[in-house]
Amino acid sequence: MEQQSSKDEQKDWAEVRLDRVTTTNRICSNLVGAGILLPSELDRYKAVLQTYDPMTLVRVMIVSWQLREAHEEAQH
Repeated sequence: MEQQSSKDEQKDWAEVRLDRVTTTNRICSNLVGAGILLPSELDRYKAVLQTYDPMTLVRVMIVSWQLREAHEEAQH
């Protein structure tokens, strides 16, 4: 019975693979879309993002997505 429960729990999880370049580009795109980052500042900000560890980069990506969504909602 416990074995079955473990298999069911594993089905609830999905594996996500992110590479640094794609994640950095997505963050920048989200922040530009939210009106927070100027396109002229992209290179400088990408250099800053390269110094972040993977978990921090994912957290920043999530927040950047939330900011873009909030900006889009405020526009409507």
